[in-house]
Amino acid sequence: MGTKRILVVDDEQPIRHVAEQAITGHGWEADTAANSAEALQLIRDNLYDAIVVDFSLPDMDGVALHSEIRRMDNELAEHTLFISGLDQSNRQLRYYTDAGGFLPKPFDIDELIGRLRDMLNE
Repeated sequence: MGTKRILVVDDEQPIRHVAEQAITGHGWEADTAANSAEALQLIRDNLYDAIVVDFSLPDMDGVALHSEIRRMDNELAEHTLFISGLDQSNRQLRYYTDAGGFLPKPFDIDELIGRLRDMLNE
C-alpha cells in the first residue's frame, strides 16, 4: 500500500508544525487544519489514513468534529487520535480511547509516532 496520509487539526500553529514535521520525518504525508471547518473540507477533498485532533478548537470541540468525521468516514473516525492540554474527565478519556486514543499536551514526538504506527498497523 502507498504512503500513509495523516491530517493534523489544531488551532495552535506550533503544534501543527511540530506534528507535521514528525509525521513527514517518519515518511508519511501530512496536511494540517487550524479549525474544524478546514478539517472537514480537507476530509471531503482527500483520503486520510488517520487524523490527529485537538479537543479544543475555536469553531467546534473535538467530540463534535469526531461525530462529523464518523458520519463522513467511519474508518477514519476509528483512526482518530485526540490531543489536548486540558485536564480530561474519566468519561472524556473513555470516549477518546474508544475513538482511537488520547495524548496529553505537551506530547512526546516518539509517542505520537508510536501511537500513529499502532493505529495504522505499521
